[in-house]
Amino acid sequence: MSHLNYDTFINLLFGRVPRADVTWGLVLINGLVFALLALSGHGVMQIPSELLIRFGGNLAPLVQKGEVWRLGTALFLHGGLLHVGLNMLALYQAGQVVERLFGRAGFILIYGLAGLLGNVASLWWKQGPVSVGASGAIFGVYGALLAYLSVQRGSVPGEVFKEMRSGTLGFIGYSLFAGFALPGIDNAAHLGGLLAGLVLGACMAMPLAAPRPVRWLSPRLWGGVAIVTALGGAMWTQAPELVRRYEMGAAFNETLQRFSIEEQELLREQASLMEALQRRRATETAVRDALERECLVRWERQITQLSWREAPAGQEWYREELIEYATARRDAVKALVQALETRQSVWLERARNLQVQADNILLQIRLRKSMEDSGR
Repeated sequence: MSHLNYDTFINLLFGRVPRADVTWGLVLINGLVFALLALSGHGVMQIPSELLIRFGGNLAPLVQKGEVWRLGTALFLHGGLLHVGLNMLALYQAGQVVERLFGRAGFILIYGLAGLLGNVASLWWKQGPVSVGASGAIFGVYGALLAYLSVQRGSVPGEVFKEMRSGTLGFIGYSLFAGFALPGIDNAAHLGGLLAGLVLGACMAMPLAAPRPVRWLSPRLWGGVAIVTALGGAMWTQAPELVRRYEMGAAFNETLQRFSIEEQELLREQASLMEALQRRRATETAVRDALERECLVRWERQITQLSWREAPAGQEWYREELIEYATARRDAVKALVQALETRQSVWLERARNLQVQADNILLQIRLRKSMEDSGR
């Protein structure tokens, strides 16, 4: 039971830290960063993922590739006005209390390590889109408050204890439930931050009447830091390796873009050559040479590049269909060259059939891609 009355509790609490400058500073920094993002993205309700990645969002393949600083910068980025608004309200409410309970330096330690562990937990558990937000660190703040109430119950008056405990448990419970029920919420970061806050809060908590908020030379404190660090290290080593998958996907998409551009140029050039032949602006020999020396060689090059390029899991069919499509286009050019060289109608008919075959393959590709995209 508490031996402090309400007035003594308030005096001791505000005597430790008269003003919660760190909490206010964090709210201000997060607000300014969001304003910059909103101005760059031309909107406040939803910040584009590409912009969040560019500003330092927590994207697993990039972090594992060496951009570890993203684990820290992601704590100051938010995906929309509602996201930053709710997070800063929660930080303002709990941060002022926790900063006074653990002191400014102790609060920074809890906030920073909880945020980092939350982002590492996100890498380990949820390898999805870019992850941003201060919620992992804020869950750490609430976890530290809950730990303090449990470890130093005698420092908090009974009525204040009940109010703080119910408010803290309510926030944690509701937020975790929303994270599991609604898409797009990174509960891995929430749970990682909460765990760090509980451990650090329990190891750092000192009686409110103690001369200093934190005993920095205490083995218990550094034991807590070691536990959080070890947890982060274990999650980091067990996180799925996404760099190769990411690089493979990026290289495959680049090959697809180059193929698309080259395909359109080849089709335009072939149509232009045949129109020039029909209008007698070019001879059969000139058109045949252009088809054989330019178009045919370039179709061969596209087939080779697609064959060499490894496709990500689930995209192998796409590569194989494109190779079949490009092969049909190449063979149509070969038949057309033979038709111009021999003047036999059978080669011209073969060229037309191959062009129809290529068009059908392309139609099947587009239909399957459309069905896959609509099913996501």
